[in-house]
This record gives sequence, C-alpha cells and structure tokens, in this order.
Amino acid sequence: MILVDKITIEEFRGIRNLPLNFKGENFAISGPNGTGKSGVVDALEFGLTGNISRLGGEGTGGISLRKHAPHVDSRDYPEKAKVILELRIPSLGNKRVRLERSVANPNNPLVTPNTPDVLGVLDLLEDRPEFVLSRRELIAYVLAQPGKRSEEIQALLRLDQLGDLRSTLKTISNTCNKEKIGAKKAADEARESLAKGLEIPELKPEKLLEAVNIRRVILGLAPIDTLTNTTILHDGVKTGAKGAAIPKINKVEALADLKTTKDLLGRLIDPGITGECADLHVQLTALNADPALLDSVSREKFLRATLPLIVEPLCPVCDTPWDIPTLRANVEGKLKVFEETGKLRSALERRLEPITDLFDRMRTALFALEKHAKIITPEQVVHLSTYRAALDLKARKIKAFLPLSETLLALGEVGKIPGDFNEVLRLIDAALVAIPEPSQQEAARDYLILCHDRLETYREAMRRLKKSGEHADLAQSVYDIYAEEADKVLSGVYKQVEKEFSEFYRSINSDDESEFSAKLIPSTGKVGFDVDFYGRGHFPPGAYHSEGHQDGMGLCLYLALMQRLQGENFTFAVLDDVLMSVDAGHRREVCKLLKERFPDTQFVLTTHDEVWLKHMGSVGLIGDTGSTRFSNWTPDHGPTEWSNRAVWTEIASALEKDDVRSAAGILRYYSEYLFKDIAHHLRARVEFRGDGRYELGDILSPSVASLRKILADGKKAAESWGHAEDVKKIEEKEKAITEAFSATNADQWLINPAIHYNEWANFHVADFTHVVEAFHVLVQSFCCDQEGCKGLYYLAFTAPKTLDSLRCACGSVNINLKKKPASN
Repeated sequence: MILVDKITIEEFRGIRNLPLNFKGENFAISGPNGTGKSGVVDALEFGLTGNISRLGGEGTGGISLRKHAPHVDSRDYPEKAKVILELRIPSLGNKRVRLERSVANPNNPLVTPNTPDVLGVLDLLEDRPEFVLSRRELIAYVLAQPGKRSEEIQALLRLDQLGDLRSTLKTISNTCNKEKIGAKKAADEARESLAKGLEIPELKPEKLLEAVNIRRVILGLAPIDTLTNTTILHDGVKTGAKGAAIPKINKVEALADLKTTKDLLGRLIDPGITGECADLHVQLTALNADPALLDSVSREKFLRATLPLIVEPLCPVCDTPWDIPTLRANVEGKLKVFEETGKLRSALERRLEPITDLFDRMRTALFALEKHAKIITPEQVVHLSTYRAALDLKARKIKAFLPLSETLLALGEVGKIPGDFNEVLRLIDAALVAIPEPSQQEAARDYLILCHDRLETYREAMRRLKKSGEHADLAQSVYDIYAEEADKVLSGVYKQVEKEFSEFYRSINSDDESEFSAKLIPSTGKVGFDVDFYGRGHFPPGAYHSEGHQDGMGLCLYLALMQRLQGENFTFAVLDDVLMSVDAGHRREVCKLLKERFPDTQFVLTTHDEVWLKHMGSVGLIGDTGSTRFSNWTPDHGPTEWSNRAVWTEIASALEKDDVRSAAGILRYYSEYLFKDIAHHLRARVEFRGDGRYELGDILSPSVASLRKILADGKKAAESWGHAEDVKKIEEKEKAITEAFSATNADQWLINPAIHYNEWANFHVADFTHVVEAFHVLVQSFCCDQEGCKGLYYLAFTAPKTLDSLRCACGSVNINLKKKPASN
C-alpha cells in the first residue's frame, strides 16, 4: 500500500526533533528499554492514522491524544507536536507523497499532492491501523480466550462486520424470545382465568362445550357442536330484552375474581416464597456490603446499555469526541472485567423473576376486583388501590435491582400484608353474598357472557403468542442460517490462514518442529487455537510451549492474517519489540522468514536486544544503512542516536575535519560491534569472559582464524569432489582474507602491547586513513559481494552439531564443508 522513505518527528512523545531516513527499505531501531524506540512507533502510527493506540483502551483512563501526545515540555502547544512523512505508493507507480500531521488537528493532515487517488490510499491506512504490531497485541492472538481471539482476528481481517451482524441478529432473536415469553405468560393467565370462569379444572374444548351447553339448554338455545375460532358462546342470548334488566354486577364473575385474589394472597405468604425471599435477602445483603463488588454490578449494566449507543464519533454519555474503535474497545475491556459480576447478577435476577411475576398477577387480580368493589363497596376501593400501588412499587424496585438497598427493602416486605386487608376482602365477600342469587336463566346468561369475554381475551392472547412465536422462530432461523454460512466462510478463511501460519512456524523451527501443524477452530463466534506439541497431540499454545515459541506463533499468525487480508498491498508493517523472548537458536530463521517470504514488505522493527539487530544485518533483512541505535534518552533532548547506516562515510567525514580521535572511536566501536556478530556466525573460538565484555583484540584474530579454517576445510571438500572451479574461488577468498588481515597490522599490534587500538587516536590523518581502508577491506572479506545482499557469512548445520556449509543470506556463497566419502 505504502512505503516510508523518511520520517521527521518534532516535539512528539519523548522526541524533540528526530529525522530518520528509511529509504523505503527495512529499518531497525535498537537500544535499551526507555531510550525512545516506541516513540518512533507512535509517530509512525500517528502520522499515518491520526491516532495512537497505546493511548487508548483498558488502563488508559485520563490519557488523551491532545494532552499527552506532545512532548512534556510542549504539552501546552499541541501545534508544535507533528510528524512529517515522505511516502511512496507502489500501486500508484511509486508516486511520492508528503504527509504532515499535527496533534492540534490530527484529523486534517496536510497532504501533497492532495489528489483523490492519494487520499483514497491514506483513507485505507487510517481505517487499517493493524500495520503496527506490539507484543501485547501479538500475544493476544495466541493466548486470548476463544471469543476474544475471534474478535481480534475478525477485526484484523476486516471481517468484524460479520461478528457485528451476528451479534445484532442474536440480539433480535433474544428480543423476540423475550416477547414470546411475555406472550406465553399472558396466554397462561388468560387460560387460567377462562378455566376458572367456566368452573372446569382443565381447559379442554370438550369440557368447555359441555359446561357452556348446559347453560345454553337452560336458556332454550341450541347447543354448540364444535368450538371454532369464531364461535360465540352467548350466541342467541337476548341481553337487552324487555323486562330483563341487566344487573349492575356479575356476581359469578365477581366471586371468581375474589377467589383469584385470595389464592394469590395465600401464595404471597406461602413458606416456599417467603423462604426464597429470605435466602435472597441474605445474598443481596452480602453483595450490598462489598463496595467493590457493588460498584462492578452498577457499572456493568451501565456499560452494557452504553455499548449499543457507540455509533457516532462522540461519547454517548458526555458528547466528547472519541475514536469509536478505541472507545468500543475501552468499554468492551471493562465489560470483560465485570463478566463474572454480570453472571452473578443474572443468576440473582432469574431467582427474583417468580416473585415479580406473582406481584404482577396479584396487581391484575386486584385491579379486576376494584371494578366490582366500586359498585358494591365503594369505601373499600381505596384499600385495594393502595395495596395494588404498593405491590407495583415493590415489583419495580425488585426488577430494577439497583440500588440494592431498595431491592432489599422490597424483598423484606413480600410476605407482609396490610393488617386490615383480610377484613377488606371479608367485607367485599359479604357484599357479594348479599346480592340476591340470580334466577337459573339469569345465572346461565351471566355465565355465558362472562365466559365469552374471557374466551375472547384468551383468543387474543393466543394470537399474540402465535405471532410472537413465529417471530422468535424466524429470528432464530435467520440467526442459525447466518451463523452457519458465516462459519463456513470463516472456516475457509481460517483454513488458509492455518496453512500459511503452520508453514511460517515450521520454517523458523525446522530444527525441532518440522512436522508442526495447527488448528484454527471456529464455532459460534469463537475461534479455538490448538497447536501440535512434538507429535503428542494438539493443545492450546500456552499449555506446553515456551514464551519464545508463543512469541514466534504470534508473529507467524499475524503475518498469515496480514497476507490473507492485504495480499500484495501488504507493503508496510511496524513490529514493536514483538520477539523479545524468542530463543537465540531461532532468531536467524525469523529474520530469514521476513526477508524471503515478504520481500515486498517494508518492516520497521524495534528491539532492545543487540543480538536481534545483528541477525537482521547478517541475514540481509536490513542493509548497511538500515538501522539506528538509541543509546540513551533524556527529557530535554530525547533519544541519543548511534547509527551504523553510513559508518565509513562518517569516518571519512571526521578525517576531512582532521578529527582522528572521533574517526578512531567510530571505527573501534563499529569494529567491536561487527566482529562480535562475525565471531558468533563463524563459531570463532574466543577466550571466554564471564562478564561478556569482549574488546576488539579478543575477537578480531579468532574471527579471522575461524574463517581461514572454514575456507581450508571447504577447499579440501571441493578437492575431494573434484570441483576445481570451487577450489579456485575458495583460494581467492583465502588470499583476500590473508592480505586484508595483514594490511591492518592487527597481528603485530596484538603482540606488542605498546601499540594498541587506543593509540589510533594519536595517528596522523594520512596514517589513520590507511588503517581505515585496511579495516574496510577486512570487513568486506566476511561479507557477500552481491549488491542486493552484502550479508555476513554464517555457518549452516544439518543438525545441531553437524556442519554443512558456509553461506550468505542470498545463497550466492555456499561452500560445502563435507568431503566426498571414500570409496571401498
């Protein structure tokens, strides 16, 4: 997508002013922890996206881009904090672009040229910040919970909309199910009410018709043979005939409603209900006494309610401008912490539901009884309505759950009935009994009218239940079909990623895990991740593999995902100290993987490990000008940079200024730095030092001796195979290394303590120029001479202790060290 030629960082994070010339190639930034490496990473991410992911997410409360991205001494002047990038866009014919972004106005960078095609590429970059990978993010792919891993991987693959839509469909399905449950509850209540009105134990069509037809015969009406959806139970009843006054109150209905109220009242004081309430009261009291747990319960529901509202680039609570992905990640992270608390709350709320349901039914019964009381005992209505209001308040407090003090108060009053309430019911009962009994015909007529009204209520409840059931079934079916198809698509994607990941991991662990395989297992919004452990089976990565292997897995999985996501557009990636625990035996292979499998990708790598940096150079992942070293950091000046990107030019520049001391210091520092790497690659026999501090005199001669020995062995092997041309090439290399070493006079200086490398600083410019030239030639004797390689020679092994050949990164140097077996 893009290549970065140069970055200039001004008053940003811990950097005051720092230009780095990447030249569109791989670049490494090394140095101890705390020297400013991550500041460059932040600057790259900010320059390309306008955001710094490190300043957002869980654990970053109170930190903001505008306040904390500028250097601490420029925090009141965000316009001074800026990043300037010089880019190339390969897909646009390597078009050159200048991008300048200020913390004061991060969403409006200055882009030159400001053309639609350029802006389109930059917009894609802003939408895809995954080009920056830190170890914290890398290890999350490996050790995350399956559900969280699914979110991370789908977000990286730009498939997060699949998960979002799955979540939306699940929400719709859950809502429909809740509506179905509510409709089922209403239908059950209507069924129970109809059965009581009919005075039959169980609502069955034949029982209903039997009871109805008895009354119809009394009224001289034809019996109903079949119960249909349009059957009218009181069909033919003359409710408005002359001389037949309609009573003001239906005694049968009123007595049935009174009985329902008494039955429910008995359930409220039943030991089963009061015992459950007492147990819940104990648990909620303990929860209320734990401030931390109570705070989690409170915030969990608030955050869960807030999450669906995070759609606009503003906080849904305070309207503060926010980066939406960062805000959602922040809220989701907090919800993860509150997950166990949420489970506890859900369990308690499920136990409270039967109690609130009983309250709801009691309120419905009281409301029905009030209609009758208004006619026969108006003075009792206030008692019924007061108790109904009290029950309504208790139900709302329990359903709200919070504050717990209110819920506890309501629970403690569940079995408490107003002292005069039984007397109220007795008076209503007496008033109903006092109503003259209707004639047989009147009773039959009232019976049919009441039952038909309740039948209509039941029919409507069943229609709603059927409709809500259809909606719930449809929503569930849509969700199931979508989930199945999404899983099929994801399975295909994961299979490809799984294959590439396994190949990458095998390539960096070929010495001990050449048969390695992995399994990415998607299931209902989750992704399981199991890996082979030396043929003993597949297990989670954290089960048996070391941290070093887990780091390697994380990188390989990231690379496989990025290759799947961007393909040929995967041209730029920042790896921020992601391989800190990979063991030394596999570091070269990691560098080779990046170089050989991703030749068109520009990697910017940071590391605090000098060995890593050396491997990058020796394999050819970075070139001679492809690294810089931060040796120190201060708040006043930012990182102190040591660069080997143009060491010979720097030495020449110092000599032009007649500054032999500086030139000598650079040459010695660089030579010690480089020959440590050479000694390592060639397995030179260096006198052991417990403190690991080796000076140039300790490693130079053994490195030369080691290369001579290797070349001599390679010549003997070539002679044994009859490869005359190879013998000739090796002899040329032997001659070159001998002459180069002699030209440095290093062997004489090592013998004579009076003349040591520290004496270089006392040379004249002309004398020291010859030393520089000699060392330059000597260094080149250890390197491939191919322009695209220039990598250091290294020994290759077929087994841990079996030498195979002397090679370079590009393969143009491959000197066989195995002699031809003697024939019998």
